[in-house]
Amino acid sequence: MATSAFVHLHNHSEYSLLDGACRISEMVDWAYDNSVPAVALTDHGNMFGAYEFYITAKEKGVNPIVGCEVYVAPDSRNSREQSQRKPYHLTLIAENEVGYKNLMRLVSVAYLEGFYFRPRIDMEVLSEYHEGIIALTGCINGFVPALIGEDQAAAVKNLQTLMDVMGKDNLYVEIQNHGLDLEQQAMPTLIKIAEEFGLPLVGTNDSHYLSKGDHNSHDILLCVQTGKSVNDQQRLAFENQFYLKTIDEMHQAFKDYPAEVITNTVDIATRCQLNLSYGQNIMPEYKVPGGHTADSYLKDVCFQGLNDFAKSESPNVIEDRLNYELSVIEQTGYAGYFLIVWDYVNYARNQGFPLNARGSAGGSLVLYALGVTTFNPIDYGCIFERFLNLERVDMPDIDIDFAPEHRDLVIQYLIDKYGAESVGYVATFNTLGAKQAIRDVGRVLDMPLGEVDRLAKQIPSIPGITIDEALDEAPQFKEVAAEPQNADLMHFATSLEGIKRHVSIHASGIVLANGALTDYVPLFKDKNDRIATQFELQTLAKVGMVKFDFLGLRTLSEVHNCLERVNRKYDLNLKLDDIPFDDAETYKLIGKGFVAGLFQLETSPGMKRVIMQIKPDKFEDFIPIPALYRPGPLDSGMMDSFIRRKLGLEKVSYLHPILEEVLRETYGVCIYQEQVMQIAQAMAGFSLGEADVLRYAMGKKKADLLQEQEEKFIDGCVKNNISSDKAIEVFEYLQPFGRYAFNKSHTTAYAILSYQMAYLKTHYPREFMSSMMTGESAYSEKIMKYMAECKKLADFFQTDIRVLPPDINSSETTFTVVDCDIRFGLAAVKNVSQGAIQAIVDARMADGPFDSLQDFCQRVDSSAINKRAIESLIMAGALDTLGDGHRAQYLSGLDRALKAAQSAQSDIAKGQMSLFSGDDDADSQIQFELEELEEMNYDEKLDNEKEMLGFYLSGHPLEQYEDLLEFYATVTSESLYEHRYDAEVYVIGMISEVRVVTTKKSGDRMAIVTLEDLEGSVPMVIFPETYEVSRALIEKNKVVWVRGDISVDMRSKKTDDDGNEIDARQIQVNEVVAIEDLVESKTSSVEVVIPKVTIPEPIEQLKKLCAKYRGEHDLILRLTDSKFGEVIVQCGGKFRIKDSENAIKDIESLFGESTVYRSNRTHRQGDQPRHSVSSS
Repeated sequence: MATSAFVHLHNHSEYSLLDGACRISEMVDWAYDNSVPAVALTDHGNMFGAYEFYITAKEKGVNPIVGCEVYVAPDSRNSREQSQRKPYHLTLIAENEVGYKNLMRLVSVAYLEGFYFRPRIDMEVLSEYHEGIIALTGCINGFVPALIGEDQAAAVKNLQTLMDVMGKDNLYVEIQNHGLDLEQQAMPTLIKIAEEFGLPLVGTNDSHYLSKGDHNSHDILLCVQTGKSVNDQQRLAFENQFYLKTIDEMHQAFKDYPAEVITNTVDIATRCQLNLSYGQNIMPEYKVPGGHTADSYLKDVCFQGLNDFAKSESPNVIEDRLNYELSVIEQTGYAGYFLIVWDYVNYARNQGFPLNARGSAGGSLVLYALGVTTFNPIDYGCIFERFLNLERVDMPDIDIDFAPEHRDLVIQYLIDKYGAESVGYVATFNTLGAKQAIRDVGRVLDMPLGEVDRLAKQIPSIPGITIDEALDEAPQFKEVAAEPQNADLMHFATSLEGIKRHVSIHASGIVLANGALTDYVPLFKDKNDRIATQFELQTLAKVGMVKFDFLGLRTLSEVHNCLERVNRKYDLNLKLDDIPFDDAETYKLIGKGFVAGLFQLETSPGMKRVIMQIKPDKFEDFIPIPALYRPGPLDSGMMDSFIRRKLGLEKVSYLHPILEEVLRETYGVCIYQEQVMQIAQAMAGFSLGEADVLRYAMGKKKADLLQEQEEKFIDGCVKNNISSDKAIEVFEYLQPFGRYAFNKSHTTAYAILSYQMAYLKTHYPREFMSSMMTGESAYSEKIMKYMAECKKLADFFQTDIRVLPPDINSSETTFTVVDCDIRFGLAAVKNVSQGAIQAIVDARMADGPFDSLQDFCQRVDSSAINKRAIESLIMAGALDTLGDGHRAQYLSGLDRALKAAQSAQSDIAKGQMSLFSGDDDADSQIQFELEELEEMNYDEKLDNEKEMLGFYLSGHPLEQYEDLLEFYATVTSESLYEHRYDAEVYVIGMISEVRVVTTKKSGDRMAIVTLEDLEGSVPMVIFPETYEVSRALIEKNKVVWVRGDISVDMRSKKTDDDGNEIDARQIQVNEVVAIEDLVESKTSSVEVVIPKVTIPEPIEQLKKLCAKYRGEHDLILRLTDSKFGEVIVQCGGKFRIKDSENAIKDIESLFGESTVYRSNRTHRQGDQPRHSVSSS
């Protein structure tokens, strides 16, 4: 039995990313449960978890020993030579607050100055920042131990260096015994050297996981890190010794060592008494005019802004609300924060930078008065307490979108104002989510990909959902998870779920400090040289730092560009704020589903269908759309209920009369978080601040807090003469909505921007679409979609909106409006630099249009444009308007044209006298005729355009198959995400990429394929069995029909508009049919498009034709309804009809030409679109 205490001084948490499998809370709980007085955290090279550890341990009454196992450069931290790739380890722990701050500076320097494969320090910087720090010589890879075997003299020299830097009282020789051969060889020598120098010994265990039983989970985590499987014999693996051993186990491990290796752990723990005291002035002080405090100046600025409300019908309401908000801000101490935001927003607006505030900040009248937000929250029922209140004092969250090209300029403004050392980005940690944990563990266990995928895709697509929640909410997942072959997978995935995977930079967070950031937090630098705090947002809030959110939104650049074009062309001064919200033409366009380019609305065809069904005709019906089309509302039926009630197909009802006032605008459906709060206020007498705590508990599923709030809600209802049964019913109704409900301030801000864009698109479609294509010119699939939208808009407006090819005689850098059309920008052509474009435009502006290839080559500065760029322009069709030849001739004659141009430019350079001598002899110039060549065929032209532009421009190989695309395919590249996993789908496209690979296990061949359609591309995987029978069809440029199942594309990552990572999708192919064989092999039905019929005769005649042409094909009627759009009906078996030309001809005689089509509709299986009613 142990006779003395032992304190673990060398421990790794999950913040030793993919190396440590111990969560900080588990480590502290272990210390508490084992009555250990202290425990240390020494993650590899960082302090990511240091403050979280400090707070967690203090709350448990455990003494936190904050440290770091730093990496030490063999020579200098500034050296990047090959010999410096493997740094040594050194264990450093903070004895007090001075040591803690010096440790922060050390790890910051390691990242900012010493990073080379690892963040490294050296003895120079350790000498500068050693005060308050105790050093242990490290593990077997340590600064001293690593050299014991190969160069003992060097080891002694390093030890002497450490003694000189740290002082003998602050240096311990670290002894470890994990049963490793290298340790057994090195430790006796280390002990001997320590004796010679009179240095104390201390024993540690290099803990990477909590208990012996966690070894296999940690082993799998290492495999995730290294990309190996558990069956790989050559991989990195730990013996099962690297856990938090008990005191008895540590005594046993060091039974043959001097007693001080045990007792000195307690001595060090006693020395380490860390008590951190952050002041209240971490945020820089905003300098206010003399005679003012931050609070009084904020109030003055806000009331000055109230002049904008002079015509308000309720000035007292506005003034009362403003005074209330200011009082809350004063009590929370955030006036300086609001002034800093106001200051940089003012800077941005004065510079003419477009911006948009989003999130709960939209509920603040103060921010509206300051000009930070753009709408009055009172007008839209947005609640301040959702943003800030005294019952739940959280850090304010003011998210502001800037155009990407302006975002860094505004951040630079802060750097210039407050100092570079005081401004930084914020860390964020990617964790193993439920689906990712299952996929990573499945791969490591060498489980079949299909089995792992089958399990993972049963997890609902709800951001942040856990495996346990999925087991509760998804019966299919629970059923598959319970299958015996998934037992190990589920066990390890559950144990590793939520573990930190890697660190990155938060998408928007910026922090400011009153002084150097390293006085408060450690820093790191990412691969793009951005400097960020090592603490994530929640930890920074506990430190007392406030973040400022700067988001880059390309949409703002595009809207800004559109307004500039509109104002320039029409001599207007139109601003977004001038746009009316009651424009009938705008709602008409939205209701028809023309959503391409509209912020938040173009994300998917499903969103488009919802908009077409809702047909918003007022802004109040437009606001909910972004809130409704999300996984929670979709899966819960909330969205369907809203649509049915809006259309009058479902009665609007309320669980209690009190709810009507709150839910009337959303047809009795609880959509917004603010509505949950208002219901709690109306029924149970909550203050809005108290109601926000309830909303928070529901949204975060905090069990203890939720139970407490439920009791409070029921008690409040009873006091208001509402029965407890009804109170319980309402609370249970609100619970799921509390989780799925959306922040109304956020969706209002988004809806305003989306509507404003829709207005511009309605009234200035050419300027709008050209701006969108300019902004998205790097994304060929977006350009394809916008080109298709231009065609639809032209039909809708009954005008011309053609997208013209690039043209050296007309194109600018960007997409431009030319008369009624949109001209491609030259920047969209590959291999053509901005310098080349400018040279083309300058030559054209100086001397007019080009009239031949030779004229073009001669006049454009040859130092700015090369042969490759001109070839690219020719292949893209940009020289087609010259008129002296065609593409094949231009490519053939280019070398001679360039030679002639060089000769002419050389003559001019040698002496310009001849230009003024009156010599009109044109024969002195080299002249040539273009060769007589055949023009490129249609396919060659299209292929060249695809190569140079990323897509087809003058046509598309699939255009001839548009009927087949409509009637034989169930998905497109754009609509793939509207269908559930495992759904059987049919798609038509042209194979654009083929990669044939050999499977590892069987050696069979399979294919990874990209299929391109008119809207984009679809990744596909063709496994060996299908590939074998379809091999002849799997060739580049083949047009095929594909039947397959939707699955997860493990090779790709995708994010939604809010930055949440979502699964990328692919089609797992089961059958491939050549396009020319499709109709004959797959037709199952005859579809008749019936326009609105007011007399019954044609229908009766159709019945007779069915009898006349009785056959085996199902009859499908597509009926037009003024309310519901198109309704598709399958007729009964007695109306089956023959697929013959005569039958089709006779039916078209009833309903018109091109009203009859063949399809495979009645042979389709699997998932069909969620909403069966589509609008026309």
